[in-house]
Amino acid sequence: MGWHADNEIEIKPLSSIASLSLGAERKFSFKHKSTKETKSIVLENGSLLEMKGELQEHWLHALPKTTKVLDPRINLTFRQMKN
Repeated sequence: MGWHADNEIEIKPLSSIASLSLGAERKFSFKHKSTKETKSIVLENGSLLEMKGELQEHWLHALPKTTKVLDPRINLTFRQMKN
C-alpha cells in the first residue's frame, strides 16, 4: 500500500486508529509531509499499531512492496467514525 493518510471525512477528527497485524512480519513506514523524514518499524505477528492525535495531519504511512514475504498476512484496522 503506497503513501497515504487516513483522512477520509467519515473518520472522527484526531481519533485513534488501531491496526492489528496477523501473520507474516512486514515493514511499516512513516514519512513526514513537510520534512520528508522517514521512519520504519516491523509489524510482527500479533502486533497492534495505534495512530492517534495529529499524526495523520503531519505524517503519511505506507506498507512498502516486497518480494521477500511468502507467508500470508491479515490486517484488521479499527477507526472511529462520525455519527
